[in-house]
Amino acid sequence: MFEIREPLLADAEWITQACQDSEIQRWTLVPRPYKREHALGFIENKINEAHRWVIEDQATNEPVGVISIHAIDLDTGDADTGYWIAPWGRRRGAAAYALYLVEQFALTIPTIKFLSAHIAETNAASRATASRAGFINMGSSAESCPDGNNQVPALTYVKHLTR
Repeated sequence: MFEIREPLLADAEWITQACQDSEIQRWTLVPRPYKREHALGFIENKINEAHRWVIEDQATNEPVGVISIHAIDLDTGDADTGYWIAPWGRRRGAAAYALYLVEQFALTIPTIKFLSAHIAETNAASRATASRAGFINMGSSAESCPDGNNQVPALTYVKHLTR
């Protein structure tokens, strides 16, 4: 099983290492090249995420990824989420379970009505993760997402919160 926790200064090294991965660079907006100061900025929340966590394997205490709520739209109740998993943590259900844990967190904030994820239509792995976590593909988004050096159409995945 996995848990989410606040990032610590000690996470800077593994986050920096993970963000060298070509898949993380392909599908996310992490800076290129990714340096330790970028990891420290994430940890210290200089990028102004609404909430951010490290995804950790409970059995080994090994960090395997990050997940965040980028922003919360108070008018619509939308909490926009994003996540990535390091190469050593993939194909173990970490991201889907972390999305479940973020949902549990979101249920404690009355202004959040649903979680959303904008995923590149070409990112089959992330789309499958969102579906496994109970998110529904709502179709094309007005946003675009990275696929390497290109911006491609995004699909919006939504999970309505049931209180």
